[in-house]
Amino acid sequence: MLVKTSAVRLSRRDFCKGLFAIGASVCITPFFTSCSVISKQHFASAYTDKQGNHHVAWFNQNGDILGQVNLQVRAHDLCYVPRNNILLAFSRRPGRILYVIDLDTQTIINRVNSAKSQHFFGHGALSKDGKWLYTTENRYDDSYRAHEGIIVVRNTNSFSTEAQFSSGGIGPHQLAMLAHEDTLVVANGGIHTHPAKARAKLNLDVMQPNLSYINMLTGKVVEQVKPPDHQLSTRHLCLASDDTVYVGCQYQGPAHYVKPLVFSHKRGSKLNALQASESQWLTFKQYIASLAVNRNGNVIAVTSPKGGVVGYWNRHTGTLRQLTMNSDCAGIAPLESEFIASTGHGLLTSTGVKVEHPLHWDNHMIAI
Repeated sequence: MLVKTSAVRLSRRDFCKGLFAIGASVCITPFFTSCSVISKQHFASAYTDKQGNHHVAWFNQNGDILGQVNLQVRAHDLCYVPRNNILLAFSRRPGRILYVIDLDTQTIINRVNSAKSQHFFGHGALSKDGKWLYTTENRYDDSYRAHEGIIVVRNTNSFSTEAQFSSGGIGPHQLAMLAHEDTLVVANGGIHTHPAKARAKLNLDVMQPNLSYINMLTGKVVEQVKPPDHQLSTRHLCLASDDTVYVGCQYQGPAHYVKPLVFSHKRGSKLNALQASESQWLTFKQYIASLAVNRNGNVIAVTSPKGGVVGYWNRHTGTLRQLTMNSDCAGIAPLESEFIASTGHGLLTSTGVKVEHPLHWDNHMIAI
């Protein structure tokens, strides 16, 4: 049910779709191990330095750091609001701070706290016009019983809350707007958490993950699909230009079980597992972190920091094209026909470029 928290009425125009991305920064001299290329794009990621301090940085596709800000807490994913030229950094679950970063001045201009008895899950999505921000959050009380996740709607001027509604499940994580519908797609991981228990997973035996589609005009769940195993936590996702959703899972069952971890979905159909052998799925160590479709739309890439591997699938056939070993791989973002990827060891890599920075990149990267 849609819950109004102010007198503002959210119209069809206001609830339009679109997920934007960009980059962030650091004053560090990189170490180049191969030739550079002409820069055409910017990217951003959170990182932690060698002293344990948290930051957000933006950089070009050559790996050149363009700027940085220091954060009080570790960030997870980012969003870019182009009309304000600001970057939004979401604190890692179960954090309660959203940072608003002015890219022109390289300063934090606002710190937005989640409501009392709510926390962020580290992700957000923007409307196409950049006026509205949608964040996945958890509402909790002093008990440790599971509560349904919520989507909170904020304007991108003052970042005050305008509305909130159910995410369709427990533990909503990454979300995105479909390009051709007034519809939000949310990966509900099914895992209940509570700030008093830090990052403990409180309901693994009874978790019920799903992928939910929500009509943004009504706040109602209009379609929902579940993975084939109730312990396949649907956590991260990305969209292709035709609104095919790719969702990456993190399996919470026995370590020796082999499960497909990446699925595709189109409205009105079932979840389809991408193709790989058991031995190939084993290399991912039951954990998918980031997903991206390249700009020409032919390849879907996913990272597994635990497995130290990046997988590349043909998007049209669902067949695995390549597995690349990349120790502690983290974020990935699209170039035209390829990708730029980061690692927890400080590397930024793409075709013809390998740049090392003395830091630890976090698990997500966004691109303009």
